[in-house]
This record gives sequence, structure tokens and C-alpha cells, in this order.
Amino acid sequence: MINSGDLPGLDMPDVDAHSDLGHLGAVEMHHPTQDLGGDGIPDTETVQGPHSMDVWTDMDHDGIADHLTVVDNDGDYSAWEFHHNSDGTSGWVRTDQGRIGK
Repeated sequence: MINSGDLPGLDMPDVDAHSDLGHLGAVEMHHPTQDLGGDGIPDTETVQGPHSMDVWTDMDHDGIADHLTVVDNDGDYSAWEFHHNSDGTSGWVRTDQGRIGK
């Protein structure tokens, strides 16, 4: 029997370019299929949803997403990084946002 954990992207959070990721916390990468780092190790999952394309990347290969880029169907985009702070807290920080073509 196939479940959502067996198929890439179905177990990733549903976000869009305007989402507030402050509540999200760490996101475990289950099925990376692309190698954005160029080191031969899959580190990225791309999820095409009904309203956006989400690119989740684990650059340090610890199993937790470090970067997220979302491009909405209307051209809005945002990028976030997952930060581990010196006080022991962690969270997503928006690093870029805008609209493609503007």
C-alpha cells in the first residue's frame, strides 16, 4: 500500500509566497530528488501544488530543510532560510520576496 510518505512532496507543508513561517519549525526532508549543491547528493524536493511551486533544500545534508523558495502561480515569490540561533531557538527567516517580472 502506498501512503503519503512514499511519494515525494506529499508530506511537505503547504505554503505560498505570502505565508508566515514563524510557526513552522524544522521541516524534515524525506525524498530529496535533485542535487542543487552540485556534490552528487540529492538535497532538494520540488513540490508543485495547485497554487505554487515549492523548492525545499537541505544544503548541509542533516535531513532538515535549510532553504525554501516558493513561486506562486501569479508570479509572487519568497525565499526563506532556517536559522539555528545561539540561544538554542530556531526558525525561518524570509530572505527575499517580490514578483517575477517587476
